[in-house]
Amino acid sequence: MRRDFVPRMCQASPAPHPGHFHFAGVCMKKVVNGLLVVAIFAALIAYKMGLFHSLLNGLNSQDTTPLLSQEDTAIVTKMGPFITCVNGVDNKWRGSYARYHDTYEAQLANARMVMWNLQTKFRLQQHDDPYTGVLSCAEGLEAVIKTEPADAELDKAGADYAQTLRQLLPLVQEVDTYYAQNDYEDDKMAKGKALQAQIEPLFQNLFATSDNIHTIVAARNLALQRKTLDAMEQRNGKDAWWHTENLMLEARLAADGIEALIQQDRATTENLQAIETTYQQVYDAAKAYADSHPDEIRPDKKTSYPTDPFWPQLESYASSLLSNIKDVRRNIANQQTLESNYNSMINSFNRLVEQYNRSNDSRNRYIDSMNS
Repeated sequence: MRRDFVPRMCQASPAPHPGHFHFAGVCMKKVVNGLLVVAIFAALIAYKMGLFHSLLNGLNSQDTTPLLSQEDTAIVTKMGPFITCVNGVDNKWRGSYARYHDTYEAQLANARMVMWNLQTKFRLQQHDDPYTGVLSCAEGLEAVIKTEPADAELDKAGADYAQTLRQLLPLVQEVDTYYAQNDYEDDKMAKGKALQAQIEPLFQNLFATSDNIHTIVAARNLALQRKTLDAMEQRNGKDAWWHTENLMLEARLAADGIEALIQQDRATTENLQAIETTYQQVYDAAKAYADSHPDEIRPDKKTSYPTDPFWPQLESYASSLLSNIKDVRRNIANQQTLESNYNSMINSFNRLVEQYNRSNDSRNRYIDSMNS
């Protein structure tokens, strides 16, 4: 289960896709606004009283009471397929559609054949079936919306998303084939225009539904994250694992908070400084704990496995995010650099989360192997 992210593209008006926001005349491009949500719970559900540490030593006699209630765990489980879809399909297709649309419009405006840039842009992978993730995403949503607990708002969004995916799949396959075979040279873009008329409203609906899913899941998840952090603290105090998860939560809140300020035209130096200070304090606390508790951080001499949930792997990414947040605050009035600073911040945030997800997956595989 992942803690991941959703893309939002932005272009000068008129724009072909949702998620646009402007500040001081600058159109921001939130390259990937991921859902930093469910992956954290894969870690936290596995985090039981001493369980990870005992597994490292070949023991399994510690308290294994879950941190979350059965009801909360069911909610987390239900959110999983939604995050998988948003990250596995939507995340890539937003960028693909943005590039496709820009090139398509340039072709029509300039009457130049630049269609090579449109070839195979909607594939999710290069080998086997390049579109396999689309069907598995739709099937996963269609299955999970039938499970308990029922969630009318989330279930409806999932059904709409899956239906739109199934409508888009054959069309984007046609689009990719059409441009890959240079068929536009034979029909003077006739089929290309017809396909564009079909896929544009579907992509608009897909991205709008994705944004809705993002909002719903983020709201559900925030309370659960805080509840779980409280449970972690009650069990083992504010240990290295707690600081890692707390930093990931605050990184999410910082990225969302800065975006909200920009959307609301409230991105003043003072408001940005408040967000920066909070994240700085969380980062400093995590780093100070790691520096003062080397036995928790460094690999065990006998097993070579780290006893900490990968803080050393995250620290440089967390530090880069802090630096980029500061750049946004320093240059908020500079229209020439603001967009670049903002995009750098989002990219740092994405890299932090991607590393967290990779490390989290590796840890969970290790726990599974020790339990098998």
